[in-house]
Amino acid sequence: MRRSFASYLTTAAPIVVGLAFLIAATGCSRSRALDRSKVLEAETINQRQKLATLQSQVQQSHLALDGANAREQQMRAELLAANQEVRRADEAYTQAAEARSRLMGTQEDLRRTESELASIQGKYEKMLRERIAQPRPVAKSSGPAQPRTGGVSPEAEAMRRDLQQRLSSLGVRELSVEIRREAGGEERVAIVLPDAFPSGKATLADNASAVQAVVRVGQLIDQHYKSSLVRVEGHTDSDPLVKTKPIWGTNENLSNARAKAVAALLANAGVGDVSTAGLGASRPLALGNSKQAKARNRRVEIFISPRG
Repeated sequence: MRRSFASYLTTAAPIVVGLAFLIAATGCSRSRALDRSKVLEAETINQRQKLATLQSQVQQSHLALDGANAREQQMRAELLAANQEVRRADEAYTQAAEARSRLMGTQEDLRRTESELASIQGKYEKMLRERIAQPRPVAKSSGPAQPRTGGVSPEAEAMRRDLQQRLSSLGVRELSVEIRREAGGEERVAIVLPDAFPSGKATLADNASAVQAVVRVGQLIDQHYKSSLVRVEGHTDSDPLVKTKPIWGTNENLSNARAKAVAALLANAGVGDVSTAGLGASRPLALGNSKQAKARNRRVEIFISPRG
């Protein structure tokens, strides 16, 4: 039986509609797949950018870590140096403390020495006021002098040698023993105390070695020349006293005060009869104005003579 065209249309219509729907659905699926591909591609690009950023941050972190390690090493080196400085400072502090301790001990010794010297000087000054006798001429020897042309008498030379040997046996080597020939030809033996006083002063309190030497001379006289006359004569160089030291006025006064200071030391050592004189610059031993000549002329001489 033949079917009508309308019947065919009625039967084919659903098929056509289904095919059209299927075609439409297939196109939509393709469109969605294309969109998803683009999204994935965008996400891939974004992830790559994030990865690159992370890699850059990691590299920067490594650089920062290297810098931190370098700073740590530097700080450790500085700390080590600081510790060494602290140790050196501690050692310096200890040394300074020891030096302060030694200085305090030295200052204490100095104060005691100054006190002792002040006490000795006070005693000397008191003796100067109590025991200084008026100058008087030295008694001449009862025997005739026997001078030699260009030399000295055997008696004077024997006495000079005796005094020098006795001084040496007492440990006194800074004093010399010399023979003086007077204008009249007589000879005297002098124990010479060289330039021992401070400039412009008449005290030996600051010259312990000179004080000890004079005391030893006094002991020698007391033991071996007890009956002799002793005369102390002071001498200066030719320079006038400066205006800042007006206490003495003249070199004669200064030399006389120095002679009296030496006489007081001799008296304290046991010498009972001592006379003094200040001759200033009137009897120089050396001529000229050199330092050596002036030092040679600044002296105190101790003469020992037998009683007449």
